[in-house]
Amino acid sequence: MTTQGRAAPCLCALIIVLMLASIPAAAAPRYLGGEPEFRAAIESPDKLLPGTATTLVIHLENRGGDPQVIVSPPGSTGPPPSTAIGVTATLDAGEAPLALKTGRQMVGSLASGEGVRIPFALTVMPGATGGDYELPLTLFYTRLSSEEQVDSGSVIYHYAEETALVPVLVRIDDVVRIAVTDVSAGSLTPGGEGTLALGIENTGSLEGTGAVARIRRADGSPVIPVTGTVYIGTFSPGAVHECRFKVRIDDTAGAGTYPLEIAVDYRGRSGEPLASEPETVGIPVAGKITFGTHSGTPLVYRGSRAPVDITFENTGPATVYSAQARISAVEPFTGYRDTAKLGDLAPGEQASARFEIGVGKAATLKDYGLDAEIRYRDEEGQDRISDPLTVSITVGERPGLLRIFSDPLILSVIVALAIGIGYYLKVYRNNRDDRPEE
Repeated sequence: MTTQGRAAPCLCALIIVLMLASIPAAAAPRYLGGEPEFRAAIESPDKLLPGTATTLVIHLENRGGDPQVIVSPPGSTGPPPSTAIGVTATLDAGEAPLALKTGRQMVGSLASGEGVRIPFALTVMPGATGGDYELPLTLFYTRLSSEEQVDSGSVIYHYAEETALVPVLVRIDDVVRIAVTDVSAGSLTPGGEGTLALGIENTGSLEGTGAVARIRRADGSPVIPVTGTVYIGTFSPGAVHECRFKVRIDDTAGAGTYPLEIAVDYRGRSGEPLASEPETVGIPVAGKITFGTHSGTPLVYRGSRAPVDITFENTGPATVYSAQARISAVEPFTGYRDTAKLGDLAPGEQASARFEIGVGKAATLKDYGLDAEIRYRDEEGQDRISDPLTVSITVGERPGLLRIFSDPLILSVIVALAIGIGYYLKVYRNNRDDRPEE
């Protein structure tokens, strides 16, 4: 009895030890089903506009589940079959008028109920037609496919590589989008105004009503709107309107092409006020209208009055009309005829002007520079004045006898002497004729 009494407790202890030893093998949960299930939607922006670049943010969520699982005590390391492991994602344009710039994106692992935001950079084609488009989002991932119990203490997890295609719905708005098809600026020159004709096409997919084209000065541009709006009215897709604006060119501008912004304000289908994306167009500006002289240095004797011929040339890039030259005569000069007509001058064309000036007797003998200017009309009929020109004049002394005979005092003495001599000779001849012959 004593022996049997001692054997019973030992047998019970052995059974308990064997049961505890089998717990780790039973600790691993057994999944009898389940897999990832994905849903995707656009988080931002809520609409896409033709001709714009943006970053599309997609919210991806795993809504999968594990409907059949044998629950056991904690200690298992195997993920549920509904968990997507090492997810990567690619987005394609499909039939949508989009250009994707982002390639495959690393997402990570998504357990059931978890979500993540995935950004994709893209550009909407300028001529995109508005509407709803479906973009295919392709997901590559790994999941637990099955479990295999090797023995009482080990379990083998089998994983499978999977691919899922999730549709993403995007909306592209119908809009009026503009393109400048033609630029006609004439001869825009610094300091003047001109008419700018722009051909504007609606390259969008929406018919705008009550459309008004407007131009705006770009930052730092010398092209400044004077009349900046033109009414278009109904602006249908594909329609082209010629809009004429008046602009002014800043005095400091040089020859070149300068930016000008243009946009169209319009009303949408519901009458809501809208505006197209502004376009920047280059406006050609010719160089400044300038003039030169080719007269050498005319000589004028001091104390005299003489004609002076000056040749002027249009050295600028545009034709001038009804040009008239004027010379400014200052001490010691006197202007007797200080203006002269030049007429129309094309670039590189010359015209001669004749002035008449006098020089004082006390003038210093040297070269002088007289200011001259040219008044003209540009192609818009505006009166304009050139920058000051310098005309060189040399004041000299009459040479030899010419100087003597040009002096009024000396001339008066010579005339008096001539009269006296003439009178004497006449009296002498008369007296000789009256003397009696012997």
